[in-house]
Amino acid sequence: MTKIPFATRTKLFMAAVVILVSVGVLIQRVNRPRTPKLPDPPLKELAAKRNIQLGNFAILNHLNEKPYTDILTSQFEFALADNAPNWYFTDGGLRPTRTTYNFKQMDEVISFAQRNGMPVQAHHYLWGEEKWLPEWLKEGNFSKAELYQIMQDHIMTVGAHYKGQIREWTVVNEVFTRNEHLFGLSDWWTDNTGGIEYIDQAFRWARQADPNAKLILNDFYNESINTTSNAMYEYAKGAIARGVPIDGIGMQMHIDGTHPPMKEEVKANMNRFSDLGLGIYVTEFDVNMNDLKTDASGKDQVAGGIYYEMLRACIEANNCHSFAYLGITDAETWYAHLGLKDPRPLMFDKKFQPKQAYYSTRSALEQP
Repeated sequence: MTKIPFATRTKLFMAAVVILVSVGVLIQRVNRPRTPKLPDPPLKELAAKRNIQLGNFAILNHLNEKPYTDILTSQFEFALADNAPNWYFTDGGLRPTRTTYNFKQMDEVISFAQRNGMPVQAHHYLWGEEKWLPEWLKEGNFSKAELYQIMQDHIMTVGAHYKGQIREWTVVNEVFTRNEHLFGLSDWWTDNTGGIEYIDQAFRWARQADPNAKLILNDFYNESINTTSNAMYEYAKGAIARGVPIDGIGMQMHIDGTHPPMKEEVKANMNRFSDLGLGIYVTEFDVNMNDLKTDASGKDQVAGGIYYEMLRACIEANNCHSFAYLGITDAETWYAHLGLKDPRPLMFDKKFQPKQAYYSTRSALEQP
């Protein structure tokens, strides 16, 4: 048996390593999602002809991923800053202590939007979801007066930091559904201040902090005429009479694909808020198809119809300014964190390929 010299064996081994690495890189490139070829004009241009702005979720950990950012910047007019404004989040949140602020994550989202010429809609100054509030706040045993001071400090500080950089703020989120205890939810701020009077003050502080930002009262389950939207309507009517600077109503529109609302009812609901002088903002649209008993193709067809009808409601309503989606592909959906197996809620599949929802959106915008 011929003995291969050590130097030769080393060279052969290194060559094999180089080949394996090269093959691995090639496989990664082949499997990496590619930006899809989408029809012209892009969605945002079609929407602009309807005087509607389309937005989507600028998720921080996807802002360096080419397919994601290509779709976000080409198809949508504005960036949605969601999660990053939370008082507490995965990086410690915007308000790690009573006296300190952590603007790092939100600054990165704002910077991305500005580099790409995208206005920003930010969610939220105040949200009573206990999971996203810091321990120092929940365990502080603060009085009502102290909590009002903490809220004022927060809104004035955050608002001043981003003054002139946010087109719309959702000032208060999910008060009315949570005070109905839908799905067992509750509003921490209501429970700990003794009522919803803090909403008036929050809007006044938000106007002082950034006079040019549009200020939105946001909730879910309020797209139809029901107890939630009725409570919001009565509050908004009274608040306007009190001089509270509310500019618009936010409708999250997390639609249940098995029981979608009717377009005409949604449009009528939008119009009654519009009659108060308020703008309408669809803020977090998606369609949960998890419980529909059919295959993936069937789910996508039904979802496409819902996408069409809900966008048409906005188009046909009197004062619907914008329509924002809570994600681009099914891989990023928040429903995954709820353990749902096949919600299929967004316009693009997990490989960035457009689904029927995308084409239905185009159709809704193109129709007379």
